[in-house]
Amino acid sequence: MRNIFSIKSMLFTLAVACCFAACSKKDDTYYNYDKESSVFQGNSYEYLQRFPGLYDSMLLVIDRLGGLKDSLVSGEVTLFAINNNSFNLAMKNLNLRRATMQPARPPLTLATLDSAHLDTLACRYILRGLYNTDRVVGNADGILAPNIKYDYSMNLLYERVNAGGYVGGGPQQLFFSDPKETPFEIFWVTTKTQIVNVKTNNGIVHVLSSGHDFGFGNEFVERMNK
Repeated sequence: MRNIFSIKSMLFTLAVACCFAACSKKDDTYYNYDKESSVFQGNSYEYLQRFPGLYDSMLLVIDRLGGLKDSLVSGEVTLFAINNNSFNLAMKNLNLRRATMQPARPPLTLATLDSAHLDTLACRYILRGLYNTDRVVGNADGILAPNIKYDYSMNLLYERVNAGGYVGGGPQQLFFSDPKETPFEIFWVTTKTQIVNVKTNNGIVHVLSSGHDFGFGNEFVERMNK
């Protein structure tokens, strides 16, 4: 009986040790997830061109507005890339408002939007200087970063998402907020990234989620529906 008990105890000890070893290995895997940045051999404007059908709307807007293309080609800037769906959402909301007015107003397109207001909003997605996640991490309230025009700052907040049941074990992301010129966060409009830290020849690119509404909320409709 004593020998049987000893064998069972030894098997149990071995099972626990194997379990801890497996968990430790898995912990290390998640801890090191997404640690390295991607590198694109080209400038930030060429990064948008690299994906036909994805950033066409942003390229159209940039090409309409003076100076933005030059900044993305040779300036030291951080770009938050917006895909076509984000512009489609904004234009759908705008034209729905116009269609339901009395009298109804004709629909607008990105090519016919007021360029001054469009420039004000588009510049919020291009920051002066380089902001990767290493520059933001450790700031519990995020950091304010100036855009390339208008003396207007955006807020960047770092988060490492959960994965596989491990808190903070997944990929990195940024919360990108328009503070609307108020310190009260309840009035801020926030979106998230789905890709971070793409290093180009002249800058950093972060890609926003496809559910983002260009212009950060109702401000786009209010500005354009004149």
